[in-house]
Amino acid sequence: MASKRDLVEAQSYSRRRLLTAFTSGAPGGRELEPTKPLRGVVAGVSLSVLLVLGSLGFGLLSPTLPNGWDDQSLIIVEGDGSRYVGIQGTLHPVLNVTSARLVLDSGSFHVVDVSEDDITDAPRGATLGIAGAPDELPLASRLAATGWQACVAPDGGTALTIDPDAPAPVVDPGAGALVQAAGTLYLVSDGTRHRIPAGDEAAVLRALGLDTATPIAAGADWLNLVPAGSDLAPLTVAGAGGPALPEGGLPVDTRVGTLVEVTGVGDGARRYVVDAEGELAPLSDLAYPLYLLGAGELAAQPLEVTASEIAAVRTSATPVAPADLPATVPTLPAVGSTACVVLTTGDADRVDLVLRDAAEVVAGVRVAPGSGALVRAQTAAGAAATVRLVDGSGRAYPVPDASDEVLARLGYAPDDVTRVPPAWADLLPAGPDLTVEAAATEVSGGTAAATGATDAGTGAP
Repeated sequence: MASKRDLVEAQSYSRRRLLTAFTSGAPGGRELEPTKPLRGVVAGVSLSVLLVLGSLGFGLLSPTLPNGWDDQSLIIVEGDGSRYVGIQGTLHPVLNVTSARLVLDSGSFHVVDVSEDDITDAPRGATLGIAGAPDELPLASRLAATGWQACVAPDGGTALTIDPDAPAPVVDPGAGALVQAAGTLYLVSDGTRHRIPAGDEAAVLRALGLDTATPIAAGADWLNLVPAGSDLAPLTVAGAGGPALPEGGLPVDTRVGTLVEVTGVGDGARRYVVDAEGELAPLSDLAYPLYLLGAGELAAQPLEVTASEIAAVRTSATPVAPADLPATVPTLPAVGSTACVVLTTGDADRVDLVLRDAAEVVAGVRVAPGSGALVRAQTAAGAAATVRLVDGSGRAYPVPDASDEVLARLGYAPDDVTRVPPAWADLLPAGPDLTVEAAATEVSGGTAAATGATDAGTGAP
């Protein structure tokens, strides 16, 4: 048994060892390095980052639907493409995108992509929509406001092309086309059609040197695209055969209707006709042979004069031929070519004649992919007319209530509407009316299954 002295010495020895350990350092003279204080901080930050990334990954794999996803929205189901319109939490199957846009307010319309699992428990309503409405609407930037082209097809039909990217037509101002429609001959030139009266056809064509030309057989719908002008017929002047008012330089017995040829003024003679005022009415190259047909004996012996001999005679401001007739005989298309007209819209619509290879033309309506038109067919600015939306199928869908809101629901603005002549709009086959009321109407016999395709036609013939 240890004595009290032994216990005191043992405690003293333990104190000396502890003191030595604190003062002498590690064995072998090595110093103990303190633990780095940031090691725990770095580990904690790394762990936090991993937790955040894990949360994000989980969120991506299990996304949540945004607030309001089931109200004023077009809902598209991933996978099968089914479509619904969400109205106050109820999902209504919708026939096509156009119907969905018309049903929903323009200011709150949005598209939501969901999975079938996301909407399993959502309330369902009746199927809505306009059967036959387009499923794809052209963007406002792809609307063709001008440059429509209509050609005569080899079978006599009309080929209409609507393309906002179509290049400007190459117009030959001297070109023309001899066209036959509904048994009547017309000369198309300078954007105007001129009827050749049935009783004068042979004489007029022979006088103009067109009697051997083969007319292009066109339909009335194509012919109506070209504004009507004056008839191409034998020409006369008012009061022909009567005495003309005396003018210096003309014989006193000169009669109204006398043909006057002024020589020495260039390569050929310039021709005039004496009118009832004793003035000289100009006669163009095209009008000259037509006047020979109508004037009879008055043109048989033209009065040949020099410019100096009739210097005192005034030139009439009114030519013999109507102002809309071409000045020269047009050049007709070569064999194998056909006539086309190109519409240029604006304050004053213009129609230009161009020629194309007939083999390239097929009757029907062709709209460039992703394009269309938004038109109002009217005869004058301000006249009442229905707006029509033309989609990629070539159909024209009337929009009876083309208010700012209705146009906005379809993705357009009032300035996107272009005025076109009625004859051009009439070339387009009609689709169903696009109205808000029709789009919100329950489909007869509809079910809760959404449609994934449109009922619209596949295109014009």
